[in-house]
Amino acid sequence: MEERSDSRGGRTEAWIALALCGAVVAAKMLEQLVRGRPAYAQMFAPYWLPVAATGLAAAGILPLRVRPEWLRLRRALHWIGLLLMTWVANGLPLDWLRLTPLLPLPVDWPGLATRTLALAAAIVLAHLALTRPAASSNDRAASWYGYAAFVLALPYPVLRTCWALGGTVGLGWSGAAGRGWTPLLFAIPWLLAAVLSLLLVPTWRRIPRWMLLSAGWSATAIVGLIGPAACWVLVTKLFEDGDVGPGGIATWVFVLFYGSWFVWAIAAGAATRSYQLRTQR
Repeated sequence: MEERSDSRGGRTEAWIALALCGAVVAAKMLEQLVRGRPAYAQMFAPYWLPVAATGLAAAGILPLRVRPEWLRLRRALHWIGLLLMTWVANGLPLDWLRLTPLLPLPVDWPGLATRTLALAAAIVLAHLALTRPAASSNDRAASWYGYAAFVLALPYPVLRTCWALGGTVGLGWSGAAGRGWTPLLFAIPWLLAAVLSLLLVPTWRRIPRWMLLSAGWSATAIVGLIGPAACWVLVTKLFEDGDVGPGGIATWVFVLFYGSWFVWAIAAGAATRSYQLRTQR
């Protein structure tokens, strides 16, 4: 027997998502016609990524009749398309920062338009993914994602704390990552991320549910707009010239940092979704 994978409202939202994805592809193509753009945004993502993201998302959300055994595959394609579209949106925090007096540098306006459309498409795709019914009544929300996110949040603050205390692990010389307590200041957001990861494991309500869900999804989105691009820049630089960052910091440190950011966004999203399912009434 066949069954529909989308409700009427879901079908409408699916077409909206596909329209946004198509707009992202068109905007990416038009970018190539603009000359004199700032070079900072050229390395965020490969040029073919919007097409791949759109194709996978379309395969996962097109309102078609499918057999029940294909629903899991469609769901997986949907999520992969969503992750790739989030990657297309990477760099938006830097665009926004360049619009403020804090970083008064030229803005890549065509790229900003593409990344903004990609963020809108990712939001609609995420809403579709989170509101879809379970593929099977036997599905269970796992609680271990929060522990995984906790472990992935630790590398950055642990090394930063070590450097602040005078350690030189991963450094060519003392002070290569900053002097005094400066390295520790950069670790504070990730210490908070580690705490948030653990708070998403239990289901008790000492902290309001809406507050944890807001924090979880916001943190996932923020890191998701940074992590994939950071990993791509790292890989690109390693293949081009092997120079991945400031001198005095070992290459493996950047691999550890950027890799953990990328995977943390996925683990944190899974932990937040798991908490949402396990605490709903």
